[in-house]
Amino acid sequence: MDFLQTLLAFFFVLGAVVVLHEMGHFLVAKSVGIYCKTFSVGFGPRIFRRQWGETEYQIAAIPFGGFVKMAGEGALEELQDVGSSGSGLDIAPDGQPIPPDRYFLNKTPWQRLAVIVAGPLMNLVLALVVLVGLYVVQGVEDIPANRVGTVVEGSAADRAGIEVGDRLVEIGGETFDYWYSGLQTLVEDYESRGAPVPITLERSGEMLRVDLEPERIEGRWSVGMRYQADPRVGNVKQGGPAWKAGLRRGDVILAIDGEPITTYSQIVEKVHASIDTPLEFRWLHEGEERSAAVTPQKATVPVSLAETEVVGRVYFEEYRESISLPFTTAVAMGTRTTWGMVEQTASFLKTLVTKGASKDSVSGPLRIAQFSGEMSRWGFDYLLRFLALFSVNLFLLNLLPVPVLDGGHAVFIIYELVLRRPANQRVQATATQVGFVALMLLMAWVVTMDLISVVS
Repeated sequence: MDFLQTLLAFFFVLGAVVVLHEMGHFLVAKSVGIYCKTFSVGFGPRIFRRQWGETEYQIAAIPFGGFVKMAGEGALEELQDVGSSGSGLDIAPDGQPIPPDRYFLNKTPWQRLAVIVAGPLMNLVLALVVLVGLYVVQGVEDIPANRVGTVVEGSAADRAGIEVGDRLVEIGGETFDYWYSGLQTLVEDYESRGAPVPITLERSGEMLRVDLEPERIEGRWSVGMRYQADPRVGNVKQGGPAWKAGLRRGDVILAIDGEPITTYSQIVEKVHASIDTPLEFRWLHEGEERSAAVTPQKATVPVSLAETEVVGRVYFEEYRESISLPFTTAVAMGTRTTWGMVEQTASFLKTLVTKGASKDSVSGPLRIAQFSGEMSRWGFDYLLRFLALFSVNLFLLNLLPVPVLDGGHAVFIIYELVLRRPANQRVQATATQVGFVALMLLMAWVVTMDLISVVS
């Protein structure tokens, strides 16, 4: 059952990003009058095909990608013919020659550039639509917490006199019920006031008032404090140790191995340090006290873009609640989240090239399938978020200036626009072939790393 769920989740994610990517190329090509011979999901031998109008739609045996074969596309069209038995380069299915004015290479540079970048841009649009849709339907998840768990020395919160254990009651006269919403209110108040924002807090039963001034650090607003979450159970991964023990969303952890638990951080500390060591959990479920042994599983988690660490996990999250959003706010948040994913992916690619990243942070088809299955067991919304992140990754990867990728073809077209003459066809063909071989070698390396990771 787990294998089937993983397989379905993987093909859902891969199918969505591949089909939408190729649809971008296809729709723009058709709009400028290019003859599209084949729309393929996958590479290699065909396992299904159907002619519809002038285009043959097919599913091929190797599902990791796809292509749109356009008439007069040059070296790339020849590479796409590998493993297929297509007709000649310039003959339509009815046996008539394809008009030269419908060849890809005979279109203007701007039209060709639009066709090339349309695929990656469709991946970006897919991510944006998915994330906006999630915010519209689900709202935003926030931590129902107002007690301070940590204060960074020398930070804005520290300078204001806020201490660990303080309960934030009001910010600028508004009740502080949710942590991130409260901090957003704080920043907005500060920007509108242009002066420190008054905060009412409770400390040891006494109500106090302090003034806090957020600061910009590396382009982001910071106050230098973090919440203290209560020991409630949030989302639980299906099939994980916590799920099998009977823990469900909303349960409250009372004790672990007989030690009373009052904060979520205590749970994390104990679980992370107890790989493959059974822990006796005692919790409250709908007013009924329950207990069971839960054994944390070994998990490799990222510490930074280049580092990972091994910890124990029982696979449940902090408790969060959904807050509904106006449509315009949902669109704004979806846009910001999408752009944040773009920045995160670009930062990773930079680290990968300049400093080297952990092999565990580079994923091929096997680990992408694993991630898809994992996300589906957390919930369909998690799978959609992973789809959005994966789609953003493909958006940037396809725009890299590497021959055979969309970015490499865009470079040749930009060269033509700048110098007002096309790049040498032999140079383009050679670069495309070299790029294809390099891409195949890279894929072989990634798959090998996948196998090593899965086996180990």
